Amino acid sequence: MSATLSTLLQRLYRLHRFGIRPGLDRITALLDRLGNPHHRYPSIHVTGTNGKGSVCAMTASILQAQGYRVGLYTSPHVCHFSERIRIGGIPASDEAIAEWLPPLLETAESLGATFFEVTTALAFQLFAEHGIDIAVVEVGMGGRYDATNVISSAVAVVTSIDYDHQQFLGSTLEEIAWQKIGIVKPDSAVVIGERDPRLRGLLTQWAYEAQARQVVIPQAVPKRLQALPTLEQLVFLPEIGELVLPLAGEHQAWNLAIVLSIRELLAPMFPVEGAALAEGLRHVRQWGGLRARIEPLRLSPPLVVDVAHNPGGISALLQALDLHGYSSTRWQLVFGAMADKDYESMLRLLAPHTSHLIACSPATERAVPAEQLATVASRCGFSSIEVIPSVAEAARRAWERECPTLIVGSFYVVGEALPVVERLCGCEQAA
Repeated sequence: MSATLSTLLQRLYRLHRFGIRPGLDRITALLDRLGNPHHRYPSIHVTGTNGKGSVCAMTASILQAQGYRVGLYTSPHVCHFSERIRIGGIPASDEAIAEWLPPLLETAESLGATFFEVTTALAFQLFAEHGIDIAVVEVGMGGRYDATNVISSAVAVVTSIDYDHQQFLGSTLEEIAWQKIGIVKPDSAVVIGERDPRLRGLLTQWAYEAQARQVVIPQAVPKRLQALPTLEQLVFLPEIGELVLPLAGEHQAWNLAIVLSIRELLAPMFPVEGAALAEGLRHVRQWGGLRARIEPLRLSPPLVVDVAHNPGGISALLQALDLHGYSSTRWQLVFGAMADKDYESMLRLLAPHTSHLIACSPATERAVPAEQLATVASRCGFSSIEVIPSVAEAARRAWERECPTLIVGSFYVVGEALPVVERLCGCEQAA
């Protein structure tokens, strides 16, 4: 990274001082200054509590395999800022980011715009500059007042609904669902991936009230033939036969069903053939930048990293590990969390599966101190607890013990642990 870009990113990160400020006025003003680049291409807009990152990555990958030029915007990043903005499966270049950040930052600082608003405007501008055919855009938080909700989506997608960001989205699942369905625009086609019948019914009703053109509930759930200990799964799709999906867990099969519904709705404008579907799914981690979704960095003994950061995500992780043959495994757990997350519930879910806990704290002011995590963990049933505040040192210590290890709790934890573990195992991957 050049010194110029490093300085610009430091300036961008300082916008975190404005915190999370739902609303569309500032992002609208930013995009107006750029000539509204988000109006130059169609978009797929994806929200939900869990699963939206995987759905975005799979959708972008199959479209790319078909030959379309795809812009993919996701958040947060795991290791490098440029992971958030991918064009043709490749993170945005340092040069492109450095070119467009200065005018955006100048405008942002006068408007009081937030980090996420500037990043969103940057992504939309870079997509336009690179002449993409279609954008796949992940909501940052909620939907209705999220900065990404300035787009008029060709397809709007809601994955699962769970408790998260209650201070902004509401204290009930109904309130959270209402915020998320706010991405639906008049004449949008909509995919509802929520499986609870009551919430699904509400989401469908609200989508039609927002004048959705069509609402689809995923039906074509791939048949699982085998859950592999490599944390991949062999699935069967009638159109293409057997396929290795390089993602673990029943929830990923459901996410794939959502992607198949998106593909069906896109067919009149952006058809994707069966061969491209298979090719895109095979390369989803590479082209979609889908790191640390139940990702094995070592198989013997297993070392798995995952960005689950709420109780729903932890439950999906544990169910996936059970499905893939790890039901009797007791894990050495490297865990850290953000203070605004329900980390006590996450720890209670993890406790029965843990032999030893290393409590750590990533380098952000939002993180729970490691000592505080250890105190909470002790009342959640953990019998063996170690405090190592540095995530990097915690990951290094865990690696050296050569026992089944799980690193989880936050994007920040994985982001600090991943480079350390990849150096140790010699498995560095290109961004």
